[in-house]
Amino acid sequence: MTHTDPGDGALPLSVGQEGLWLLHSLAPDSSTYHLAGGVRMEPAPDPEILARAVDAVTERHPMLRSVYADTVDGPRRRVLPPGETGRLVVREVPGAGDEELRRMVDAEVAAPFRLTDEGPFRAVLLRRGADAVALVVTHHIATDALSQWLLWRDLLAAYAELAEGRAPGLEPPATDFDHFVAAERTLLDSSRGARQADFWRAQCAGSQAAELPTDRPRPAVPASKGTSLVRRLPDALSEGIRRTAADREVSQFAVAFGALQALVNRWTGMRDFLIACPASVRRSAAREVVGYYVNPVLVRAEISRDATLGEVVDRAAERIRQATARATYPFPLVAQDAGDGGPLYRIAMTMVSTERFDGGLEVAAAGVPMRVGGLTVTYLEIPHLEGQCDVSLEVTRDARGLTIALRYDTALFERPTVDRLFDQYVRFLTAAVDDADRPLGRIRLTDADDKRALLALGGHPGAVS
Repeated sequence: MTHTDPGDGALPLSVGQEGLWLLHSLAPDSSTYHLAGGVRMEPAPDPEILARAVDAVTERHPMLRSVYADTVDGPRRRVLPPGETGRLVVREVPGAGDEELRRMVDAEVAAPFRLTDEGPFRAVLLRRGADAVALVVTHHIATDALSQWLLWRDLLAAYAELAEGRAPGLEPPATDFDHFVAAERTLLDSSRGARQADFWRAQCAGSQAAELPTDRPRPAVPASKGTSLVRRLPDALSEGIRRTAADREVSQFAVAFGALQALVNRWTGMRDFLIACPASVRRSAAREVVGYYVNPVLVRAEISRDATLGEVVDRAAERIRQATARATYPFPLVAQDAGDGGPLYRIAMTMVSTERFDGGLEVAAAGVPMRVGGLTVTYLEIPHLEGQCDVSLEVTRDARGLTIALRYDTALFERPTVDRLFDQYVRFLTAAVDDADRPLGRIRLTDADDKRALLALGGHPGAVS
């Protein structure tokens, strides 16, 4: 790999960023680590005002105008002056239908980043005439889920102020990402860091990555291509999960995670396995900072033969607490310490709560239109982060309930398999709410229609007991 000099002001990366930089260097055209969000604006916004709003956001958040390079001292980033990168791109697409517009959005999300000179951020306006889609795409090396919502809050607030003839009131954050990088280095040099390393070594010892049976053989080189199935849970089930979590004195995420562990156990027969949980390592002082404040932690399942779903949920809650208490120890070092025994996880799950969002975005995340600068603005769910592992579930908890995005590797799984997996996951969530004392082995994986289909395949289309 060629080593270059990023010039004055070169800043070190976090361990997680170093891992993402390596992945980008190995596959610079991959969109696996792209995050994206978009809004429909009616009527179409003033492009000049939106461009000035984008400039205000990139000026406030230096991570968005950072470029990256390899140096003799390791990978470094350098912050470019405002206006040198990350400017709004306007594409006039008059007459484009919704399907064509969606293809354009997908193409923008998939377009590679040139992190060495263009940076990790782009904003695009697809302008049809009567309405438009504004799109923000970032590379994970610079942002996380909360960062994406910070961007949208700041962008819409700046647009509203500019539309009223006022200057955007976006003050610089009280801290910056470099404080996190320094704190991470202090941890790794401390006895506390050594104790966390010991914990993760023990957590991984004797276990293995949970792995679902695939429809196709695993390729020698991961394709890192995927797609998403996004569905909203019925309101009654979302409310049941909330109530069950309160009754068991665990988090809603623990209920959802325990149901996933139970389903993996039933699908595979595995009793001791690891699933990853991307955890936030953002401290309150960094609430306003755009950056990569996420670290995968491993949650181990050890499921006995006669375990009930409630027991699995309670054990998951305790293991999640143990893992997140040590989330600041960088996962790349955990994987490095584990050696060459293969990936430590192939399945991941996370939950994003919109209660942390402000500026009206909590209801916007649920699809409720907002009024911004004289426009009606509706948030669009745009699939992203696809192909990172075999299967990942992102649960979004908003003001109205729960939505699940199930992302999967299309080189491994057919869509009907994933549809069935999702339906069975919902069945296990329902059991966690309605019948948590039932042993896992007695939770039905199929309903009557599934059984009829299976029997028909076997040449026995008769009655099902």
